Parts: sequence; C-alpha cells; structure tokens
Amino acid sequence: MPTMNNSALRYAFLFFAASLVVGMIFLAGCTSTPKKTEKINGFDNFITAKMAEYEVPGAVVGIVENDTVVYMKGFGVREIGKPDKVDPDTRFQIASVSKYVTAGAVGSLVDEGKLDWDTPVVTYLPGFELKDTYAGEHATLRDLLAHRTGFRAYDGDLLGRLGYSNGDMLERMRYLEPGTSFREKYVYSNAGFFIAGEAAAAVDNRSWEDLTDARIIRPLGMTRSGAHPETLYLDENHVSGHAGTGRDVQTIPLEEAGFPAAGQVVSTGRDMTQWLRMMLNNGSVDGTQVLTPKTVREIHAASLVAGHGGPLNDLNGAVGLGSDSYNFLGERVIEKNGALDGVRSIVILIPGKKTGLVVIANKQLTVFPEAVRDEFLERYIGKSGVDLQAREKASQTGWNSLIKSVERPADAGPATISPSAIAGMYRSDLYGTMQVEPGSDTGNMTFGIGPDKYPGTLMHVTHNTWYLSFPNPDDQVGYLTFAADPSGSVTGFISEELGPFTRV
Repeated sequence: MPTMNNSALRYAFLFFAASLVVGMIFLAGCTSTPKKTEKINGFDNFITAKMAEYEVPGAVVGIVENDTVVYMKGFGVREIGKPDKVDPDTRFQIASVSKYVTAGAVGSLVDEGKLDWDTPVVTYLPGFELKDTYAGEHATLRDLLAHRTGFRAYDGDLLGRLGYSNGDMLERMRYLEPGTSFREKYVYSNAGFFIAGEAAAAVDNRSWEDLTDARIIRPLGMTRSGAHPETLYLDENHVSGHAGTGRDVQTIPLEEAGFPAAGQVVSTGRDMTQWLRMMLNNGSVDGTQVLTPKTVREIHAASLVAGHGGPLNDLNGAVGLGSDSYNFLGERVIEKNGALDGVRSIVILIPGKKTGLVVIANKQLTVFPEAVRDEFLERYIGKSGVDLQAREKASQTGWNSLIKSVERPADAGPATISPSAIAGMYRSDLYGTMQVEPGSDTGNMTFGIGPDKYPGTLMHVTHNTWYLSFPNPDDQVGYLTFAADPSGSVTGFISEELGPFTRV
C-alpha cells in the first residue's frame, strides 16, 4: 500500500537528519550570558525568524563555548494560545537525545568495571535470547548502542504501550524478526537501547531510571531533569506538544517513550548545557569527574560507518554509542537528535572547538532544530558555500507531503471474509493477544491488544486487507491480510509490519 506512516517518517527523519506559531513569537526567559562572542550576534533574530517560518510555538537554545555557557534563551510559549513563556528552565522531553544520556549512564558502569562495551550482553542478562541465535549469544552493549544488532527499524516499539513489565518485554525480544544480518549495517532501533538499559539495571541493582538519575542527572547538577517521565509535571513550567502545518498548529498529547532508555529523559535548556560541558571536557564538569576521558572517547568513536551524515551529506558519517558523527568543512561534529509526538530536540558538539549546541522545540514534525544547527555550524566552523537553509525548507516541504491518510487503491475489491467472521481473538508471540470486535461491512472495526487492551482501529482497504492504526499517530501502523481455511473459518492474518497472528 502506498501510504507512509509516522513511524517510517520518524525513522527517516532521525536517520538522515533531513527531515507553525499562530500570531506573534514571544521572546521569553532570557538570561544574561556570562561571556559575549561575535559568533552569536544576531542569533536571536535568526531563531525567531525560523520559529515563525516553521510555526514553532516555543523553543529553548543554548550554546557552550570553552566550558562557558555563552548563550541561553527561551523563545515563544509553552502552549499555543496561552501566555506562559518558555525559559531556560522550562521542562521538555528530550526524546531520543535520551539515548546519548543512556550511553553515558552505561559508560559510568563501564568505568566501575560492572559492564564492558564488548562483552556479550547475555553475560549480564542470563537467559537473554534473540531470534537470530548467533546475535543473541554475541551481541554486546556496543552493538546495541550503535544500532548494529540487526533489528528492523523501530520494531517492537509498540510493546511499551501494551501493559507489559520490563521483564516481559525483555523476554519478548527473542521474537523480534531480524531485518539485516548481525553487524551488517546501521538500522535505528529503540529495542536495542531498551536491552542495554536493562543490562545496566541488572548489574546496578536498580531501574534504568534510578541509575540514570543517580549516575548522570544529579552529578551534573541537572536539578530540573530526570529519567522518570513524571519529572515533566513536577511543576507548571513545562511545555505542551504541538503539531500541524499551514497555519493550523494545534496542541497534541505528549507521547511517552515506549522503551524508557531510548527516549524518556526530561530536561531543560539550562540543564542540557551541563551535559554539553561534561562531554566537551573529557567527562568532567565543575570539578566532578562524571565519566572518564576514555569512556567519553568510546561513546563518540565510530563504531560503524553509516555514510551521508550531517547537513553536507558527509560520506564518512559514522555511528557512535547513542550519538552520530560527521565532518563539516573538515571539522568533526558529534550529533544526536530526537522526536516524540509534540517535541523535537538536537544536541551538537564540535570537540575541536570546545563548543556545543542544544535546541529543544515543542513541535513535531519540524526541521527547526536542524535549521538552527546549520546556522550554528556555519557561525562556529565556517560558511559551507551551500544554501543549507533552502535545503532544510525543501526537507520540510517533503515531510509535510508525506503526512496523509491511507488511501484505497484504484482497483480495490470487496472483502470475501466478513467483519463478523474476522471478529475474535488472535495471538502473536511478540505482541500477545489481540481482541477484534465486530463491525459493519462498510465501517471500521476496533480492537484491543496486549494486557492493557491498548485500543486501535481496523479500516477496510481492499479484498481481505485492513489498515491497522492507533489514536497515537506515532505508533506502528500496518496492513493486515486475513486468511481463511477451505471451510471459511478465519485462521489468522499476516502483516509485514507486525508479523503473523493466529486465531485463538
């Protein structure tokens, strides 16, 4: 079927780094910077112009230079239609930038000898298995954190919505279908970070959330940050999520990360500059050695060549541990970006210049963070000779065009299996049970999946194929084709996206 779903959009948007405010953009929450630099002259005007262009309600931007925060400002509003301004201490979800933080938390355990980057993870998680037996026996933390284990992109993300415990989800990792051979290439996987987080939790004898708070958040003095999702709501100074195009930006529910270690960290612009300072200063900040220099180097090192990295499509782009790297005019750049429903984020380090950037915005899908990144790189490294802003604008237009409803093919045919015959219970090794409720011959059917009966909808497309979707637009969607035996009894369905389900 021709439609591209939002999970595919997110994969492409994050992998290639390619990727509306109604009324006035308000400048808010400004703090005096401890050091002036000509490189940031006019940066306020650039940011407000790009927020207006991409209709972003609110954002925070911070820059570190030579271990000093030289720029830290909030812009716009926390929620469209309300007056509360974004400031440097406004809480945001940082989405997949959490992966970078998870790599740091794992690295702190490597520093203590509790973990090793290159020891098979089954050493720390006895009984751990994958469908690819060799991968299950040999996959290391480095494999998991560099997206080279062979999982299909975003496979299994839905598990985090269905009511399973972390232990249940870890057990179900053995049913993930491999998409590539082990260590063959980079394929973005949240499941890999979940497994790494569970290995860290096992050896530290506490949850990934608690160990991340204890080993990274508190030592860095990130007083308004945390790995527990409820951190976002500890007071009123937090954002709402937004989406929309064409002067129709609306609030949307913020999404909880399905796999905690892959996207659950909450932070602020000010707190994230502490992370930047530490990673630019060999693991040390304000006299505290949070990570060893060796571990920082391991996190940033190329664990796999991916190609086509950064705004200039550097052919030597590489994957590190929870971060990526590429060259920009000969200068090495470390980058991690993130996206959840309603938010976008990016952090940039230029180690050779002791400089870093953080941008967090309360809207998805938008290339605004990449637009700010491009301007930052040209200010701190040099003019590229390419109109990077035009490229980002073209990318935004391309992504907007992919957001559309599923369409029936021109030659769509009627179903030979009725909704009443389809209704019933189905089972998958990976996802568990799905209860499909009867519908009309022309209307949609509904279903609940997993222990919590997470609800969704089935819409008829053509013949015996139905389109599965969820209220959360970032959840995995798919096409289900039902089959029946000679007697007419429905035996199950197959789905490229979700795998096979059998009738119970």
